[in-house]
Amino acid sequence: MELYVYSSEMELQGIVEKIASLIWTRRYWSCGEFKLLVPFTEEHSRMLVKNNIIMKRGDDEAAQIRYVSITKNSQGLEEIEVQGKFLITWIGKRIIKKQIITNDTTQNILYRIVRENVTNPADTARKIPDVSIATDDEDTESGVIDYTSEQYTNAQLAAETAAKAAKLGIRMRTDARTGAHVFSVYEGRDLTAGNTAGNAPCIFSQEFDNIVEQEYTNSVENLKTTAFVGGEEKEGVARKVAEVGGSAAGLAREEVFINATDIVQEYEDDDGEQVTLTDAEYLALLSARGAEELEQYAETLSFGSKINTFANLIYRTDYDLGDRVTCVNKRWGIRIDVRITEIAETYQNNVEEIDITFGESLPALLTQIRQITK
Repeated sequence: MELYVYSSEMELQGIVEKIASLIWTRRYWSCGEFKLLVPFTEEHSRMLVKNNIIMKRGDDEAAQIRYVSITKNSQGLEEIEVQGKFLITWIGKRIIKKQIITNDTTQNILYRIVRENVTNPADTARKIPDVSIATDDEDTESGVIDYTSEQYTNAQLAAETAAKAAKLGIRMRTDARTGAHVFSVYEGRDLTAGNTAGNAPCIFSQEFDNIVEQEYTNSVENLKTTAFVGGEEKEGVARKVAEVGGSAAGLAREEVFINATDIVQEYEDDDGEQVTLTDAEYLALLSARGAEELEQYAETLSFGSKINTFANLIYRTDYDLGDRVTCVNKRWGIRIDVRITEIAETYQNNVEEIDITFGESLPALLTQIRQITK
């Protein structure tokens, strides 16, 4: 395992070869991260500093160092611990300054979030150098939706929320030779046992000896089925409220209120023209926000597995991040077709381990707090 270290301008600083441990965590619709532990040397100390960028050999995903800690224990062992995030985190350096109100595919909406706030903003001071939007992405056929962003919200949060709602992956691809970083939207392959795309099925099962450990989690702790979405508030005018997911009834119905005062019925479009939406159009925008937010309150299903990398399936060839696969545990009575949403690659003592999360992990506390405050 070799790690190439670059400056933030992608000038090569050196190569790290002596690695005590590395955890390289890739995520489908959100930002990945890494943790690196190396012996202290003057060379390592020179290279592994904040804001430098690291890449694995042969990979096009890069990460930026955000945390460095140097320690010395009672036995005199000196180590450097480095942590950071994948470069998709750069989108989070910006907020959505001008609200986006549109009827478009989620793929195009994601491009627009990045274009207007990162790659080609009206204020050139907001532009991040050497970042562009992919022109070779395949059409994900994500479908046209009514979309309204929250004004002044973090651009990365908006992108991740939209991507998750549409089950799309987002990433930043880096070319170390040119120093170019390209924002890309993609959709994993259908590798389930019954897929009709003609792809070779990918089945994870202890029967096939490709699973070392498994953990299954199914939770409705955070579940909401029905959202009432309140629009802007005007004195003397009844507030418009849209209902989403109203088909649920009885004990199966879990309600939540979503405050969407940022969605207005009258606004100025990109050409400076004043636009007034009909009641039906306005309620459609509120409903779209409700459907997006309900994704944050969905039933969660997680099938975490430690993969036997020496078995019948080859990582990044037979399966990769974002692919939909089939997971089976006959003893537990579980068979599910589910997406690979997270892959943690661990390198320690020259041994590689792969930990995969199928489906969605239980929401982090921070996400839950954000939901409660809406």
